[in-house]
Amino acid sequence: MRNVRILGIICLVSYFACQAVKAGTVERTPEGKTRITVTCWSLPDPTRTDTNSRAGYEVVKEFLRRYPEILEQRYRAKYEADPAKYGNYSWRKEDIEIVLKRFSGITVEGMSQDTGPLMAIAGGVAPDILYVNFRQSDTYIQEGFLYPLDKPEDNYYTGLTQDELDFMVHPKVIPVMKRKMIGQDKEQVWAFPQGGLLSRVILYRKDLLNSAGIEYPTNDWTWEDLLAYCKRLTDPERGTYGMLLGRGQQESWYWISFLWSAGGDVMHYDQKTDEWSAVFGSDEAVTALDFYLRLTTERWVDRNNVTRYGYATKETANSKKWDLGQIGFVASYLDERLFSTINPDLVGMVPVPKGYPDQNGVRHRGAEINSRMQGIFAGCDNPVVRDAAWEYMRFCNTKEAVGIHTKIMVEGGLGNFVNPRYLRLFGYEDLIRLAPAGWEETFNISIATGQPEPYGRNCQLVYVEMTRPMQRAEDMAMERENVSMPLYSAELYNQAEKYIGVTPEKLQEQGASAEEIENCRLMHAQLEKRRALLKKLLVDGVAETNEKMLGILTPRELLIRRITASIMLVAIVIAFTLVFRKIFKTFAPPKVVGVKQELWGFRKYKWAYIILLPALLSILVWRYVPLVMGSLMAFQNYRIMGGSEWVWLDNFGNILFDLEWWTSVYNSLKYCFLVISLTFLPPVILAVLLQEIPYGKIFFRTVFYLPAVITGLVVIYLWRSFYEPSEFGVLNAVLMKIPAIGIIAIAALFFFILFFFAQRLFLHGNRVQSVLCFLAGCLLFYYIFGFAMPIFTDPTVEAPWYARLFHTMRNPYRWLLDPKTAMVCCVLPSVWAGMGPGCLIYLAALKGIADDFYEAADIDGATFVDKILFVVIPILKPLLIIQFVGIFIRSWENTAMIMTMTGGSSGTNVASLLIFYKAYMYLKFGTATAMAWILGFMLIGFTVYQLQILSKLEFRTTGKKE
Repeated sequence: MRNVRILGIICLVSYFACQAVKAGTVERTPEGKTRITVTCWSLPDPTRTDTNSRAGYEVVKEFLRRYPEILEQRYRAKYEADPAKYGNYSWRKEDIEIVLKRFSGITVEGMSQDTGPLMAIAGGVAPDILYVNFRQSDTYIQEGFLYPLDKPEDNYYTGLTQDELDFMVHPKVIPVMKRKMIGQDKEQVWAFPQGGLLSRVILYRKDLLNSAGIEYPTNDWTWEDLLAYCKRLTDPERGTYGMLLGRGQQESWYWISFLWSAGGDVMHYDQKTDEWSAVFGSDEAVTALDFYLRLTTERWVDRNNVTRYGYATKETANSKKWDLGQIGFVASYLDERLFSTINPDLVGMVPVPKGYPDQNGVRHRGAEINSRMQGIFAGCDNPVVRDAAWEYMRFCNTKEAVGIHTKIMVEGGLGNFVNPRYLRLFGYEDLIRLAPAGWEETFNISIATGQPEPYGRNCQLVYVEMTRPMQRAEDMAMERENVSMPLYSAELYNQAEKYIGVTPEKLQEQGASAEEIENCRLMHAQLEKRRALLKKLLVDGVAETNEKMLGILTPRELLIRRITASIMLVAIVIAFTLVFRKIFKTFAPPKVVGVKQELWGFRKYKWAYIILLPALLSILVWRYVPLVMGSLMAFQNYRIMGGSEWVWLDNFGNILFDLEWWTSVYNSLKYCFLVISLTFLPPVILAVLLQEIPYGKIFFRTVFYLPAVITGLVVIYLWRSFYEPSEFGVLNAVLMKIPAIGIIAIAALFFFILFFFAQRLFLHGNRVQSVLCFLAGCLLFYYIFGFAMPIFTDPTVEAPWYARLFHTMRNPYRWLLDPKTAMVCCVLPSVWAGMGPGCLIYLAALKGIADDFYEAADIDGATFVDKILFVVIPILKPLLIIQFVGIFIRSWENTAMIMTMTGGSSGTNVASLLIFYKAYMYLKFGTATAMAWILGFMLIGFTVYQLQILSKLEFRTTGKKE
């Protein structure tokens, strides 16, 4: 129930936080001045010496200097007229001090913009000025996190002139800023842009293109050009790739511009009904996904006869390859005010390429438009602080602020990177000729053809939902055997491409051969089959999105879910009632005939109770109170800022019919099995071996314990380098040197070890355990032998099977990208780092086994295996059971390695990770709590079993052997 307690603590803290959330303050200094403190999500770092940071800090310094005068002109009269509301302070400009403070708080690496504000709000330390990205904006609005900026009495947004609005706000951003809350008819302004407009463009390495003899792309380049360039640039043997993409649960961010360029869209808004719906299941989306799959999964054979997949790298760590000139193209944002500080001699810039022609022969281009928006936190209830926050947000976008920024950039020698629009505006026309050629045109094209990042209802989920059908398609295309994705290789797709736009009838009219006509029919059928498969995946993804993200259900579906949830809830209540009854019986003292039994014995044991009281209160406050409050959230649409709605059983009903939840439970079972197999038994075996070796015990114990002293961050980076999906990765480099017969020998070794254990168990009458041990050996042999199968099934090698025994694997494994290996790869680092510490407890327990047992076993003719099975294990059985149950339960909770290794992609999204994402990224606290209760319901039996064993144990020191 750890997840429920954590969510309950969030609920408890946020409840009190929302009563008085104080970040900014107004106070009187000892000198009698009035100090106003405003906390901002981000501020320019004054310690940085680069020109852009200095320019940003100069803008902040100018605001700090000007604010007393601004307050004097706009607010002094109002403040002095109502001291009860604004405070009895001196509002003369001579007495005003303003301090801008940078927010610092807990964030999750790689997700700071998503989780940071939420954790700050829940902890009662939210900044006065929040960062608001497009896809999170609607959630922030509906959850009540943002303060409306267009209230007439405040005169914030409504006080701007038309000229100021035209300069500060681009028309394409206004629909994101101005929105309705659910249940309201009037639109309100909730956020305001900071800095220039952002647009997505494509950067390319000139040096890499020059070395490949490729002409630089023009503003009219197309998908065909991009694919052709990537094919020519990609050479994994040299470590070069055509394009840098990404992976993980939000991979669709890289795909969305292709979707728009194909003429498709992500979401559709119906103004009449005020409802959003997902629409990425269109034919245009199929075209975009088809092209994306070619970039990422299309198979081809390099000059060394090694099969490669796609023409892009999706490893985020490979962003360093871009700096090294090993990647041809990468998507990047271009800032309206500062184009970029990249070296124009090395890096060029073009708009995103145009897609394939549509039915009318028109090519589309779909760039993304974004903006660094800011909003005032709704919990900022001090009007003076709120006014100061608005004035800072406003000042940063004024012509005066932009002029200061431009001036510092020009003086710092970077004027050629400033948008020529501002160079003209502020009198630096002479520098325009120094600006990189074509960058201004590229930016204008990207803005003209761009669309705002999805910003509709619950759109913080949109990238995750869009990624699912993409990853399913990628998994199909990446299958090593019996590939279910048609035209999965470059050879097959190129054959099919020749017949696009050509019909068999037309070929027949041209006098083509019967073989070519039949080949045309076959290729058309394969293309249609591929598109139909992709269409089904996308349509299913749209249905899931509309159900989970937008909550579109029929009344009948809702009724069925509520009935099912009622049954589940009754089962949970009965189960927990029986469990607690069992626990009380287990720990109750046995009844003695003729002796009066004391239940509590407060008088007799009063000092013991007094000593226990602080611990009991601590457990009550930090365990049971959060548990109770967290339980209430399971029946609510919980909102941190208040206004939570009771949905009763709907959260449970939605979970029980959620395929993603049951898939994550299945993944948790796989993860649990692997954790137990690799982290429970190996330390036991290692402890026995370290105990029995005659020489070098200290040396070997030190060697196995050393990984434990390495920090977790080092372990993660170390193993991520091991899992490099090319032949340069450590694991691939080793595995690709081992012939098939070596892999089979390793598989046979593990099989015969377990077979020998099974044989000894069978001879001693333990037939069930013998069969289980034998089956484990067979499974282990099958799994390891699977690494040799690509050698025997390689279609490019003409050799009999016995000759292939001495061949090595031709293609490297994509460890973290392949669902068949990703889960194991997430467990191995923990095994490597935890093997040494894990065996210490068993080494200590082995010291307590008297030598008489071993001597008696030797007299009976016992082998080394017999000693383990019938001496060590029976004596250590209570400890083993406790450790087993503990590891089993922890394996359902400790999923940090999965989060850092894959982020839940490649079939590794386990239940506890899903609960984390639901709560801390998508604000679905009610759903997350209900998930935690269902998970606890599944695991409660093991907890009772562990407590029952503990109640029968008697703990003693090991002592010395006599």
